[in-house]
Amino acid sequence: MSEFERHKAIPILFNYVAEYENGRKFEANEFINYFENVMAHLKLVRDQNKLDIVKGVDDTLLAEFDKVPFTTPRGNTDMRYFTAHLLATAFPIIIPMAAQFQQAYRFCIKLRQNKADIDFLELEYASYLLDRSLLRKSPEFRYFFLSKVAEIQNMNHDPNILEESSGQTLDKLESIPAPRLLLALRRRGLVLSPGQVLQDRQSPEYKLSEFKIFSRMANSNPLHYDLLLGMGYLKTQIPFLGKVKQFSVSGLQSIMGIFRAPRYVWFALSRSRANVFFFMTAIVLAFVLLISVIKLMGAYDHKKLMEFDRRIKEAR
Repeated sequence: MSEFERHKAIPILFNYVAEYENGRKFEANEFINYFENVMAHLKLVRDQNKLDIVKGVDDTLLAEFDKVPFTTPRGNTDMRYFTAHLLATAFPIIIPMAAQFQQAYRFCIKLRQNKADIDFLELEYASYLLDRSLLRKSPEFRYFFLSKVAEIQNMNHDPNILEESSGQTLDKLESIPAPRLLLALRRRGLVLSPGQVLQDRQSPEYKLSEFKIFSRMANSNPLHYDLLLGMGYLKTQIPFLGKVKQFSVSGLQSIMGIFRAPRYVWFALSRSRANVFFFMTAIVLAFVLLISVIKLMGAYDHKKLMEFDRRIKEAR
């Protein structure tokens, strides 16, 4: 059996990365499935406990890393950068005996400003994840890579800054760089429920929430908002008009659903006058609801327009 056939999950993943780099349609779920297949393959190799097979993984990873030159995630190599560095770091963690086969890892470490894995992942790698111009502005990819880094760090038992006694004061919490803080939060979220820790007054998550650090981060950067929301550390608040719109759409869909079966409607109308009255009332209510929503949205838009006009005049 050739190394390609033995470790075909790895080339398949990087073929998909190549399609991304060529600008083709790229589905987040498909990539995530391919990546998880590679992670499962690494665990299978670990269980086989054979040095020649482990060496084959290292050779295959190096061959895929070296196909397209990259130094940073910029220049349309972002998906390759995040994938390669993550797999190179995970390889010896998942397979302890892989420590003697480090070609793929050494290839990646030459490209890093921070040579220590923990500093690279928490500052350099995570900082790039917070670059809006990368990963086609996809929150799914961003959240996935952050979660996989958190998973790998937990597997390696790396120290978590939120679990250090010196990191519990307000000054210390506020001074943690956003990439390191978000990664630390995700690591704890994989073990502890956000709802649970937010109720614990002694937890760093409770202090971060109580001191409005979460809300300040969310307001300062939409990427912070997306990640904190995905982790469960922010409460979603739907604006009043949004609630009205949701209620209206739901009501209209329910009413229109009645008329999707014309034979049933005709049968029901022929049974009694009460049914006729019900259907006529439903139609009237649908029109009234539609007109009310249109007027409400129009009034809101007019108010925003007047406010905008006022600001222009003040600026002059």
